[in-house]
Amino acid sequence: MKFYASSQIGIGKTENEDRMILGRSVIAGGSFITDIKSGIIAVADGVGGNNAGATASHFVAARLSNADTIDMEMLSQINTDLITLSQSSPQYSSMATTLSGIQFADGRTPVFHIGNTRVYALQGGKYLKQLTADDTTLNYLITSGQLSPEEAESFDKKNEIIACFGGGTPALFKAKLSIEDIASPIMLTSDGIHDYLSADDLEDVIDEYGISLQACEKLIELARSNGSMDDASVILGGVD
Repeated sequence: MKFYASSQIGIGKTENEDRMILGRSVIAGGSFITDIKSGIIAVADGVGGNNAGATASHFVAARLSNADTIDMEMLSQINTDLITLSQSSPQYSSMATTLSGIQFADGRTPVFHIGNTRVYALQGGKYLKQLTADDTTLNYLITSGQLSPEEAESFDKKNEIIACFGGGTPALFKAKLSIEDIASPIMLTSDGIHDYLSADDLEDVIDEYGISLQACEKLIELARSNGSMDDASVILGGVD
């Protein structure tokens, strides 16, 4: 399966806290095209408001890139080990990361997720279906009926997450793992992309540029033009 991926450091930042996992490779920036027969495709986004976001995302990504199977026990152990590392030095205190991804192996397609990175399936070559639900205060308030779509537009804590790897406490580990029947290309994004582009915007770019590296780079360009100053990562590809 061919995958296209691009990651760009945020405006004014000195370090990219996003990590892309493409099979056995962990990527911290740049644009790539790769063929992967099986393995893990994922995006981890280090939490910028905490210490050492890049260390957290790289730690989780590196552990996952060496995994042969994904299950909750393994994800939980990675979380425990990340918290242990965060307690080893003040510079790592409460470090945290989000994670969303898919594993292709043996006909099973596990989708795993925690935080506000996203996995989409491109259905009919045209329409994006979001396979993950954001673990954010905003999404919780909307889904629980406490906030209307109109009120959500002006909500001032859109990026506040309520679940992650690390964060200094096991209570924040609320990962989800499901087995999906996916027979279409997929797209993964960090919030530096999808917080600044609507579903229509995303679909329009894919419709114009196809499943390509150019589409990935155009999505980052458009997110930047819409005000994104965050690290921005996107992976696109999948079914041959």
